[in-house]
Amino acid sequence: MANILIVEDSPIIRRSLREIFEKMGHRVVAEVENGAEALEAYNKYEIDLTTMDIQLPGIDGIETVRRILERHKNAAIVMISSLKDRNKVFEAIKLGAKHYIVKPFAEHKVIQVVNAVLGAQPVLTPAENTARTEARPNEPLPLSPRDASEKEVKEREPLQLKPPALPSLPFELVIKDGRVVLMIQRHITDANVRFLCNCLQGLLYFRKAKYVLELWEPITHDEGFRLVVEFAASVRARNGTVSVVTDDPVQLTRLKAKLRDGVYRSYAEIKW
Repeated sequence: MANILIVEDSPIIRRSLREIFEKMGHRVVAEVENGAEALEAYNKYEIDLTTMDIQLPGIDGIETVRRILERHKNAAIVMISSLKDRNKVFEAIKLGAKHYIVKPFAEHKVIQVVNAVLGAQPVLTPAENTARTEARPNEPLPLSPRDASEKEVKEREPLQLKPPALPSLPFELVIKDGRVVLMIQRHITDANVRFLCNCLQGLLYFRKAKYVLELWEPITHDEGFRLVVEFAASVRARNGTVSVVTDDPVQLTRLKAKLRDGVYRSYAEIKW
């Protein structure tokens, strides 16, 4: 069992990573939202592995990696990045980061990378990654041996997109007035709350979108309600725009208590 530190400003992504790590039998010793808190965590805990988002408020992921490795030369750090941050991943690897995970990530990919870094599978050293990067700067991110074998399989068996069974989903996504509108049309339950979580996590990959969560049915499911509140907080933390619409008076009061503003009785009331 390894002690893991999660450095990520998105509550939903932190929750997803925690679930994967705990399922693997590891212990998440801390979850922090920025680089300063990550540096403090290294003074408080014994940490075997850190996942580090590149885009962080304040001190970014690259500078945080540099400062951690200055004090803890053997720190095992895995970068969490989007495709557009490829050059920054290279920079982190040159500094000494051990591996990377590209968002949106699948559970099996996280497990594979963590096992590789912790020694359960082979992984390229930072020097090997840097050498490949400098020799072929325009090629895709370097692959570990396990990645390479998976790539060969995927080349033989192309990935296929499978449209979701829309009638089974409790929500619908539409674009309206330049806004991404998520209409929750049925009650959220234990059976469908994971669909909602996956949808909200996917929406967080947009940087400049404007969101409206339109609740046709009140969310009485505790975890579903928490996910909606966390999503709104995450969007606002990145200077995004999000509003929630509900005509249920109890739900309206609960949401205003959590979000303070941006909660409306009808779509027409939205001012932005």
